[in-house]
Amino acid sequence: MSIRKVNIKILLICIVITFLFLMLVSCAKATIAELTDNEVVDLYKKAKEAYGWFDLTTIPHDPEKYIEIDGVKYFEVIQPGITSKRALADYLNEFFTEEITEGLMTVSSNRYVEQEGKLYVLPADRGTDIFKGAESYEVFRVSDREIKLTVTVEIYDDPEQRNVREYEQYDFFLEFSDNRWRFKNFESVR
Repeated sequence: MSIRKVNIKILLICIVITFLFLMLVSCAKATIAELTDNEVVDLYKKAKEAYGWFDLTTIPHDPEKYIEIDGVKYFEVIQPGITSKRALADYLNEFFTEEITEGLMTVSSNRYVEQEGKLYVLPADRGTDIFKGAESYEVFRVSDREIKLTVTVEIYDDPEQRNVREYEQYDFFLEFSDNRWRFKNFESVR
């Protein structure tokens, strides 16, 4: 084999390697999924529901199926896909950063128990603030990796008459991390 043929083969191999490297680098860039304003609000509503299981109400459960531990009834969780504390934490991580999820799971560690491959919950409902009315939403794009959602809540002077006295505003920030949009701060607005 001549030196010229060897050099051509080396050149072709270098070109192929360079091409493959460039393809790999271009594929490695994380594509940020853009959210519409409606998708941001929908994500907030789902996050609010999940957060509410720890702060406002109880995760869906079967009132007929329970276990007793030290005289306390824990009811079987029937939320689809959530059959363990780990599955519950994974679900929360779809909406919240790990710090928020860890805080929720730590605060409520005695409310959830696992037994025989099922998750059980100790119901603890407080209800909503009857002096708070409708919510409205405004979405602001802070950067390509951060979105601010401002939630404005009506405050009633008299809940029966529903006459609005003032408004409260809450700012929530979504960040794009781990290939998804998640809230990096959250609280109940009711």
